[in-house]
Amino acid sequence: MKLRPPSPAMVVAVIALVVALSGTAFAAADFARNAGAVDGKSAVGAKASLRQAAGKLVATSTGGSGKGRIPARFVDGVMRGGTMTLSKYLHTIDNQTGRPTPLLIVPGIGRFDARCDDVDPTPGTRTTRTSVTFTASDRAVNVSRLLGRDIGSAQRPAVFNAPKGQPVSILASADGLFQLIMATGNRSVLVAGAARTDKGPGPQAACQIWGTAFRVG
Repeated sequence: MKLRPPSPAMVVAVIALVVALSGTAFAAADFARNAGAVDGKSAVGAKASLRQAAGKLVATSTGGSGKGRIPARFVDGVMRGGTMTLSKYLHTIDNQTGRPTPLLIVPGIGRFDARCDDVDPTPGTRTTRTSVTFTASDRAVNVSRLLGRDIGSAQRPAVFNAPKGQPVSILASADGLFQLIMATGNRSVLVAGAARTDKGPGPQAACQIWGTAFRVG
């Protein structure tokens, strides 16, 4: 049996079939590569670096305090920060200085501690004094402090530098307001709080402290 060469029409048909199948394969590969993409852009997780996320969509966080949100580092020009509350109720010990108790910790800035001291030497009679100190954690912190008595007498705030690791006095009074503006590096904090005596003077005297801190950076 003698084989005959294919006709020109057959050659054209085979070439057309190969081209069509190749196009389908390329389309399938392209679809697989872009599956799940939006407008041709694929996504990365919330823990990706800025380099990995460049030109791509970013998924929201799956857990933690930022669950369901896009981390701020992926959004240009957004001010980063947060708010914290401070609240303590401390009892006095007769004729003793109170034990330092953590009041507030501000990341990258430092920590606040509070004591409730008995300043009345009479046994069984407690008269409180609230003592609040600040200790810078990572580096020295610039502090502007305004107390309630300063406001009442139209005094300027006290401005000073809090050295790293050395407690500095913020408040030493039975009752009073305190307002602080603190800055170090690219971080700033505004702290506004108050302290008052509860059930004093007397055997159940205590110090009540409350306030709010606003951190930027």
